[in-house]
Amino acid sequence: MATSEKSPSAMLSQSEGGSIEDEEKDPQEELPSCIKLQLNDHIKAYIKRNTLLRDHVESIDCNQNIVDKVILNYIIAKQILSNLDWQDKMLCNNVCTTWHSAVQSLIKENTRPEDFVIDFHPRSLSCKTHFRKSGNFNKEPLVVINFANISAYTMTHQCKNIEPRTCQPSCKRAHSFLDVIYKYTSAPKDCMITIKSDYLSYMPLPQSVTSRHTITHLKSAPFIGGLYIPSIPDVEFHRINIKSYNNMKEDFFDVVERLSTTRIFKGIVVFVTDKYLLHTVEDIILLNHFKKVQPDIPYALGGCIVDDTIFDHNDIQGVVDSINENKHYISENLISIAAFTVPKDKGNAESNFDMFSLILDSSEWSKAKIEHSISEFSKQVPRFEHSAALKLSCVGRDQKHKFEQDCFRSAFPDTPIVGCYGNGEIGANNPIKPELPCTSPSLAKKKREAGPQFGIMYSYSTVFMYMGWGRIISPMGPVTK
Repeated sequence: MATSEKSPSAMLSQSEGGSIEDEEKDPQEELPSCIKLQLNDHIKAYIKRNTLLRDHVESIDCNQNIVDKVILNYIIAKQILSNLDWQDKMLCNNVCTTWHSAVQSLIKENTRPEDFVIDFHPRSLSCKTHFRKSGNFNKEPLVVINFANISAYTMTHQCKNIEPRTCQPSCKRAHSFLDVIYKYTSAPKDCMITIKSDYLSYMPLPQSVTSRHTITHLKSAPFIGGLYIPSIPDVEFHRINIKSYNNMKEDFFDVVERLSTTRIFKGIVVFVTDKYLLHTVEDIILLNHFKKVQPDIPYALGGCIVDDTIFDHNDIQGVVDSINENKHYISENLISIAAFTVPKDKGNAESNFDMFSLILDSSEWSKAKIEHSISEFSKQVPRFEHSAALKLSCVGRDQKHKFEQDCFRSAFPDTPIVGCYGNGEIGANNPIKPELPCTSPSLAKKKREAGPQFGIMYSYSTVFMYMGWGRIISPMGPVTK
């Protein structure tokens, strides 16, 4: 299923033994081979505050006494509603006081992260492509971080062969998998970011149904996967997207200044696209502006140089259009920043959200040094009830990728890991990592002078970003059982 010059919508159709010409065609008009997915009618009506009129709905005769018991029984209602995705819960929240209480209780209970993946190689005879997730998306998302490699970025599949069903009833056209991810995870909320890179990292928890898709080495086969972070009390997610050198002040500096007046930055994730040419490391020191507005409060920082990003769900329409025109879609994004903040005035803050970052730089090449750095990092980081991690690494670290992931998983056994490989890494150690003494005079002479830019841009390195929230299980270090 590797990418070819053929129309992307034909790729998976041909993998089933047929071709795009085998599909039924509308004799009256030429329709696009790929179409944008729409919101479900009931969600659309809720968002627009319209009355939804359904045609040909057959009423079901039920014992009204039983219906009343089910609807008005809090325990039963909560059990039933717990199986719904968050989009349906926001409708049920307005049905009655009993359902409202049940939904609110479920929202407080379901705060763990989930991971998801597109299964391009289903193990069944149906030849369907499945959207698989580690658990139900029970709560409105704070952010959905989606990673797609180049060979999967513009892939599509016929509507009838995508599970779960994307259209009711299934249409006769294909859909972009990026659009499928958006529909199943965050629509209608615009909180999904997509990163396009050559190679990806994906390491769900061993007990997860998605664990069979774990990537422990560089993989070029089509792959799309990511993290679903639910809304967390007091925590806000901000997108800072720079599309032009000329708009740096309005798109970046002014935004950071405004946020810093009432919010504290806990974590900054940066994706620099190939279109933003880094002639020197000084070109990225604009990120030091976070330190300028928040000089005395540490924050996590991580990122890498990638092929492209999608930071607005409207860009998915551009992907769909490019598929129909048999072209490569390229966004106008130069630097895409995901920022996580908490309020300065904590008041009755409900969360213990925090973020930390670790850099394994080019000098930490041996397995002993890698293991030591991750072990020391784990001793300084609290253990939270819920956690997730990003791994942003250089392709050039070769065979170190699997070992690094395994070491991090050993130190943080309950933390799913996703990420990508780039060609240059951005990061800062939080907590600060003590420098190892330099015993070689020749190496000491080559050491760069201290400067603000030299703590940000790296090469042949790996950056781990760890975020945790909820109850603190252990203040520092691994949990002893």
